[in-house]
Amino acid sequence: MPLRDFVIDIEPLRTSRDFRAVFIARVVSLFGLGMATVALSAQVYGLTGSTFDVAVASMIMSITVLLGSLWGGVMADRTDRRRLIVCARGAAALAFAGLAVNAMLPDPTLWGIYVCVAWDGLATGVSVTALMAVAPTLVRPDQLPAAGALISLTGEIGSISAPFLGGVLLALWGPGPVFAFTAVTTAVTTLLISRIRPLPPVEDDEEDEESGADTGSLLVAFKYAVRNRVVGGLLVLGGVMALFNLPVVLFPEMVDRQFHGGEVMLGLLYTAPAVGAVAVSATSGWLTRAARPGRLLILAAVTGGLSAVGFGLSGNIWLACALLAVGGAAGTVYEILEYALVQHSTPDRLRGRIVSVITTQGTTGGVVGDVEVAALARWFSPGGAAVVNGAICAVAAVVVAIAVPGLRKATLPRDERGEEGEGDRRHDAGPGPDTAGLAPATP
Repeated sequence: MPLRDFVIDIEPLRTSRDFRAVFIARVVSLFGLGMATVALSAQVYGLTGSTFDVAVASMIMSITVLLGSLWGGVMADRTDRRRLIVCARGAAALAFAGLAVNAMLPDPTLWGIYVCVAWDGLATGVSVTALMAVAPTLVRPDQLPAAGALISLTGEIGSISAPFLGGVLLALWGPGPVFAFTAVTTAVTTLLISRIRPLPPVEDDEEDEESGADTGSLLVAFKYAVRNRVVGGLLVLGGVMALFNLPVVLFPEMVDRQFHGGEVMLGLLYTAPAVGAVAVSATSGWLTRAARPGRLLILAAVTGGLSAVGFGLSGNIWLACALLAVGGAAGTVYEILEYALVQHSTPDRLRGRIVSVITTQGTTGGVVGDVEVAALARWFSPGGAAVVNGAICAVAAVVVAIAVPGLRKATLPRDERGEEGEGDRRHDAGPGPDTAGLAPATP
């Protein structure tokens, strides 16, 4: 295979003005949000001296993102998605402006922080879900893996660099200017999204057999997800991955009890999965052309579980970091292919609600998974809990592969510029001359 086939596919960036606008909006937004996350935790802890209050802020954000995702999924199937995204990002900018004003007061209030965090969580949940829902109306089906890889790469780079930059700005100027900077970056993303073409929901001429009559409710989307072999299989496997994935919450205790290290070692553990993820995203050209994405997705889930098992058993920090990097790489392969398969397998009129169901699953699964693995660590040990979680993940992936052959055999369209997929291209292409290769993002 030529070396160029391993390089990330940037065709959507080259061919579409709208995709470039959305992509840039995502990059700008991720940096602002990463900085604000550091400033928020530092400010709450500085005001209260309580880790519990920091956790409350995080819990408020998680709950409101969940609620916003559910409501945003319904609205994304009922209204113009561009207008919905612009309104949501504008609301988020106001939330960050509120945090900035509160931080600059002589006596900042904790309740003011919580109100702004809740408002931002609702807005973020709506915008993320709506942006994911517009994907196939903006990108050729054969470009979905490339779009997913580009989205993953920006997310991982942002997770590595943005918190560091946020810490530097926080040390120089304090939380107020950091929140103000995030408000400005969010306003920029709002402006960029407002410049893409309108994205009205599509009403299919004929109802899909598997979804039946559409009443506009979440129940219709959930029934479709359960009945569709690909989406249903991904829903089951995604739930397992969310509950039993890499045990990040165990890192501090493992550094203390298993690796006998300090803060630097803890930082290495947190960085290792992102390094593996970035490596896969940056060399994902082969992945976007995979002939059997369903099998590759299941293999990635098994690999991620086995890497967690090895991490729990390892007694050497460098071996542990290497295994975490493998787990991060496997997780990114899974996410890219899950993104493409869900988008390709879901009719446009249900896409907002299907995305909201999957987003909800990931959010609640992550929270419950942290509690579950922490409880296991009390019964066994931190390393033992990681082994149990990884084994469950790997075994569950094999079971799903056997029980849901539709997922194992799932495929994606090849390059639609040829004869294959001509009908899909006519169906998915939107109006205007610039619809050849657009893709979504989630600022």
